[in-house]
Amino acid sequence: MQTEILEAAKEYLIENFGNLVSAGDIYFNRENNTWYVKIVVKTPKGIIPVGAVIFNSKGDIIDVPTKETLLHILKTRLTEEKERIILKVHAKDLTEIKRVVKDVQVL
Repeated sequence: MQTEILEAAKEYLIENFGNLVSAGDIYFNRENNTWYVKIVVKTPKGIIPVGAVIFNSKGDIIDVPTKETLLHILKTRLTEEKERIILKVHAKDLTEIKRVVKDVQVL
């Protein structure tokens, strides 16, 4: 059943959204007896999940976000993402780094 669900999701996304999005991971939720196929967008920053196509246990689509919703989620995720760099430094140097670099977070 998993293969059929994934293929149905791919077909639906191509027919309704073109090549703007792709089908990602698939998983089954036993609690509500539904299949979820992630909707992903490939960007220069990597693959970003923006929603899911939801199927019932019979393989019928029961929910899909609108194109506007997907675009809004993508825009939000792209603007929220910040480039992060992890540095390993001695504690004695941390004060100087915090003085020079704004928004330093200590892990």
